[in-house]
Amino acid sequence: MQQTNPIFHILLSSLSVCVLFLSSCHHSDTDPVEALPFRNDGTTWGLIATDGTVLQPAGSFEHRPSAVVGGMFSLANEEGRLQLYSLHDPAHPVSQRSFVRIGHFFENVTLAQEETDSPILLIDKQGNNVASTAQYPQYDIVLMHNFSEGRALFATGNGKYGYMDTQGNIVIPPIYDRAHDFHEGLALAGNTNSEGQSGYLLIDRNGKIKTAIRLSNSLLDAGLSDNRLLFCELGTRHFGYLNQQGEPELYLSEKFRLALPYKNDMAVVETEEGQGVIDRQGQPLIPSIYDKIYLTNHGLTAICKNGKWAVADPRNQAAIQFQYDSIGHYYHEGLAVARQKGRYLLIDKEGNPQGDVTYNVIGEEQTASRLCPQRFLIERPSAGNSMKLQSESIEDKQENALPDTDLAQASGTHTMEPTTKTSSHIASQDWRKVSEQHPFYQEAIKVVSGKLDEKDTGNRQMILNYVEHLRTSYTTKDIDFLEQLFSENALIVVGTVVHTSQKETGYLSPAQVVYNVKSKRQYLDRLKQVFQANRSIDVKFSDFHIMRHPTVKGIYGVSLRQKYRSDIYADDGYLFLLWDFRDETAPKIHVRTWQPRMQADHTPLPENEIFNINNFNLQ
Repeated sequence: MQQTNPIFHILLSSLSVCVLFLSSCHHSDTDPVEALPFRNDGTTWGLIATDGTVLQPAGSFEHRPSAVVGGMFSLANEEGRLQLYSLHDPAHPVSQRSFVRIGHFFENVTLAQEETDSPILLIDKQGNNVASTAQYPQYDIVLMHNFSEGRALFATGNGKYGYMDTQGNIVIPPIYDRAHDFHEGLALAGNTNSEGQSGYLLIDRNGKIKTAIRLSNSLLDAGLSDNRLLFCELGTRHFGYLNQQGEPELYLSEKFRLALPYKNDMAVVETEEGQGVIDRQGQPLIPSIYDKIYLTNHGLTAICKNGKWAVADPRNQAAIQFQYDSIGHYYHEGLAVARQKGRYLLIDKEGNPQGDVTYNVIGEEQTASRLCPQRFLIERPSAGNSMKLQSESIEDKQENALPDTDLAQASGTHTMEPTTKTSSHIASQDWRKVSEQHPFYQEAIKVVSGKLDEKDTGNRQMILNYVEHLRTSYTTKDIDFLEQLFSENALIVVGTVVHTSQKETGYLSPAQVVYNVKSKRQYLDRLKQVFQANRSIDVKFSDFHIMRHPTVKGIYGVSLRQKYRSDIYADDGYLFLLWDFRDETAPKIHVRTWQPRMQADHTPLPENEIFNINNFNLQ
């Protein structure tokens, strides 16, 4: 059996690794948003249509309303609960009923919840119930996405996925281990059989299989975009695109270290020199020399250079004026929200201001524009733990300093400001009192033996404290601690058992462990979803070892075995953390790797394949 171990001898000093990102957000060229909340220099809100018409002046609402979709919006009342409003009568709610969450009306119904732990409802535009997840106790539905092409993706408590229609009927039962929203008439869904073999399918809105994806050793995007499905080969890290029949239609050159989905026959790509745009045949439309690019609507691109943004038509080489701090995507009427010198304004397709009016805030929402799914979760916190949800309701978003205008949010990627938190809140345990049954016993004995120098002792004791808190951070869902712990350029490596040979069943059969490289942002965003989808998570550590780097002072490697179990998933593997104490005020983890203990052929991972500090070249 071939072994793949490509992470040896990583140059940590630069950490300029090729990070794979397959977008989970898809752009629609027909934006459903009809109006957006805005604010002038006061604290009250109004509504502005996406053609620039002020529908309700600032001062109309004490709280920020949601975006208007399907003629409807939601607004918090005096008790902080959301009520449903119609654009035809924005001064009065359609009913006295209130909710903790109300979705956008992409259809004639939407999702809502009366309490965070109550069933997910389908309601109509009068606020009346159409259906409820309580109708299906046999499935224990715990998570739903708002509607996409008339179908709402849902997940059950045992980790299966299915789809519901707008009348509340389950049209595709929860039979899939993985599934995504519908795009262009098809959805990507996957299963794992009894032999551990996994495969993906494209299914239609009635659940009929249209295509079996016969692609091995690769990662896939979340769905079709412009009739193409983005993929990345794990071994070669080459990007390419499949057609609706699952056949490779375009392979990109190895010079591209990132590619994003197609839209309007264009795709954003990235080389070592920067980001650019290619056409349907893979030929350059915009050279790969810019800091960031994303495809907006109407065939336009937003381009960033030296921190300033401009609008460009890739097929019309007009002069590009970099003058804005951010540019959102273009709405149906051909205007976009931009930010300049701290003020918000609307710009046309040429990048020119629409009139001379600016605003303190124009609040855009990713979920309203279908840039990302709108998720609803039934909160079931474990005892002593009140889980904070990413509820997607407008009240959770309303005080964002930068509404969803920025490229980082519009393109599905994320940025993170440096944290100012310190390690002062991590409890310092008395390791002299640790029992022999404690997984850290052997290392604790070294720390309290008095045989190590003072600085080494202090560093090791801090590692013990942090790793103990790391273990409990999963059970308490302490994402803030994990944000603090990893450096901004942290390298996250996850080993996965991948199956390579192809069968007529569409499944992929056993082969090897491959390694997927993620950024800190990608890793933590995924972890937030895991925290939301599970009522309880249990992590156990064993075989714990600390090793100081033999030549680089302040660098430590931590190796341990980790057993993980949640409501819907369990694994057993080897965790390695590369710790940096060179800044004594803010120790950070630069590298985190995880490898499965058992390989695809059900044999243990060889000892010489398990990562340790010697696998990383720090010179």
